[in-house]
Amino acid sequence: MVSQHGILLAVGLISDHFGPLVAKVCDCLLRHGALQLPEIVRRLKLPRGQVKNSLLVLIQHNCVQAFSFPRGKGADRKTMTLYLAIFDNVLHRLRFSKFLSVIRADMPESEVLAEGLLQNGRLTFNQLVERTISKVPEGTTQPEMEEIRLNFNKLVYARYVERCPKAEPFFDPEEETTPAKKRVQKTLEEVLSLEQKIVNIATLSDPERFSEIPYSMEDASNANDCPRNAVSGAKRKHGAFDVDEDADSEVLWRTNFEKFRFCLKKKFCADRKKPKLKVGTRPIWESFFEANLTDKDTDSGSTQYLA
Repeated sequence: MVSQHGILLAVGLISDHFGPLVAKVCDCLLRHGALQLPEIVRRLKLPRGQVKNSLLVLIQHNCVQAFSFPRGKGADRKTMTLYLAIFDNVLHRLRFSKFLSVIRADMPESEVLAEGLLQNGRLTFNQLVERTISKVPEGTTQPEMEEIRLNFNKLVYARYVERCPKAEPFFDPEEETTPAKKRVQKTLEEVLSLEQKIVNIATLSDPERFSEIPYSMEDASNANDCPRNAVSGAKRKHGAFDVDEDADSEVLWRTNFEKFRFCLKKKFCADRKKPKLKVGTRPIWESFFEANLTDKDTDSGSTQYLA
């Protein structure tokens, strides 16, 4: 459960960024858990349209996750849509400047793209291209489409950016409490909260989640003359997910917050260790640090070692 002070902080952030109306909806979800749209309307006594628009804003900025939930049994079994506030994602808004500093240090050529996703929540690649071009000062040469694509794929390959999760995954609590799963849960150190379960079932598989945008055939003919070769080669090792290029233009992308948390945590630990390290040994220590964490979980975006 989120503490009272945590709720006040989260609601204050949402109010500052999106206004008091959206903040009221967020406050309702944080205090009462997953709710249907009619229930939120009833509790807040606001017009349905205003509540729906507020939910859309929160979903757009990764602060709320919708999911389907079964109700009833047998022939009377129906599915209803619930909305759940993702508390951690709300608090990440405090760290956006630090997230950008990570990109600025690691791949400055992709900073504008990362900034676009942080500010707008979820965007298609075409929307990111339009935004990137609009940020170019007058009188300056505009970047080519394939140059932007290359810089974007660098973010995807490094896992700073991911494809958005399922819009409305199905969650059945009965499937979570089968005898076999009960025996497994006894061996776990902790039981996942509803929020963690919903986030897990909404998350795409890694090959799809971090699948890069394919390059055009014309660009492929010039691949040997472009540093994107390294990214494309690494992609094949990474396990690419086959996608349709036309359908791919409609895919929504977002920031992978857990990757940024990992980078900030590694930097913090390295800075604390720096006075005790000999000159030139910090990169070696960082490699051991990262390997030790990824041995526990092969997904560098996992929350298991970032709590």
